[in-house]
Amino acid sequence: MTTRHLLAAAVLAALAHSAAFADGLRPVVGFSLTGGGKTLLKVETEDDGEQRVSSGGLVHLFGGLEYQAPESPLSFQFNVGYHVDGIGAENGDANFSRVPVELLAFWHVDPAVRLGGGVRKATGSRFTSSGAADVGDFNMRSTVGFVLQAEYLFPGGATAFARYVDESYKSNRLVGGEVSGNHAAVGMAYRF
Repeated sequence: MTTRHLLAAAVLAALAHSAAFADGLRPVVGFSLTGGGKTLLKVETEDDGEQRVSSGGLVHLFGGLEYQAPESPLSFQFNVGYHVDGIGAENGDANFSRVPVELLAFWHVDPAVRLGGGVRKATGSRFTSSGAADVGDFNMRSTVGFVLQAEYLFPGGATAFARYVDESYKSNRLVGGEVSGNHAAVGMAYRF
């Protein structure tokens, strides 16, 4: 994550504690485990196994703001995150990281369930490798992706969700120039 992204996250966190926030505006943090996409690198291990770095894996951490007007069945969420998949060993490692920015809208079906979706743009997409796994480092461009999400809201601000993301990445270093980053995820979030 770049210094600029960390600074933006710090500003959002500072604003979250400000008394100037409108009714219904709350900070949100969360994480998800993701799977899918295409294999970017496969490495054989000494024990006849293998490790993979995929364009849809593995961990997505995020924070942002959510707004829901009082008594409204709609809510809106803006997130900035860090999404990464990687492998590592004593003799080398490889990572695919990106900083997704998301704008989501939800319809509250009832007080405990909401359905929604929105758009996602993975900025700063970068593949890095070193040692025995070294195939070079390169940046990727992402398409604007789409998110579909179902969420269960627990009392007190915690939620559990399942989502599907449709996106792709482009680079002249990829076979065919483009790879799918489509993935499914399950995760948890908390609203303050």
